[in-house]
Amino acid sequence: MSNDHFEANRREALIKGVAGLVSLGAGAALLGGCASSAPTQTARRTDYGRRTTAVDRPRYRPTSPTYPSTPTGVIPRSAWAKGSPVPALMDTMLPVSRITVHHDGMDTFSSRGEGDAASRLEKIRQAHRSKNWGDIGYHYLVDPAGRVWEGRPLAWQGAHVANQNPGNLGICVMGNYEDQYPTDLQLETVERFVASQMRQYRVPVGRVFTHQELAATACPGRNLQPQLVAIRRPGGGLAVA
Repeated sequence: MSNDHFEANRREALIKGVAGLVSLGAGAALLGGCASSAPTQTARRTDYGRRTTAVDRPRYRPTSPTYPSTPTGVIPRSAWAKGSPVPALMDTMLPVSRITVHHDGMDTFSSRGEGDAASRLEKIRQAHRSKNWGDIGYHYLVDPAGRVWEGRPLAWQGAHVANQNPGNLGICVMGNYEDQYPTDLQLETVERFVASQMRQYRVPVGRVFTHQELAATACPGRNLQPQLVAIRRPGGGLAVA
């Protein structure tokens, strides 16, 4: 074998060896990335209302935490929900210390039929579950006929204001109030029901919010926000609750 041929073979071997080391290094880097994502790391979407940390530490989660029963006149979730809450994806509720009002922000909704409201609630629940949340995010929802429906059981922290859900009671006015107006029945019920919850949990009017007052969002919509501001002013229905 000539010296030239020998040198060519040696260079080829060296090139292949370097390529192999580069490949091995890349593989090791990928392996290192996987190893750094240890099983204790949060690597999936979690409930909007869960406390999230760099490491998802085990927490005590009673399977049936207790909390005051559903208020009189509220339609229970058993009347509409086609699935149960998933406790492993939720945190237990802290004592209620504030209330936040929302709209659902989906397509406009004006039906006063009870069956239509039940169907919409289930649609919202499924949308929230598709995000890997433990259940529908709101505790109570008000339909265009002024009925109040139970959403997520109050035993569980809601999922309605990012990073601000502990002790936060979530109430949703069904519909999209960027594009429609709330009915008189809805407004009357929201005022009455929010006032009752303020009394129940001793929440002052200064601790009653709308979603956009806590986060960068249009919720509860330009046609509902002013109504909620008005009932909190001196002389309004919530100011004297």
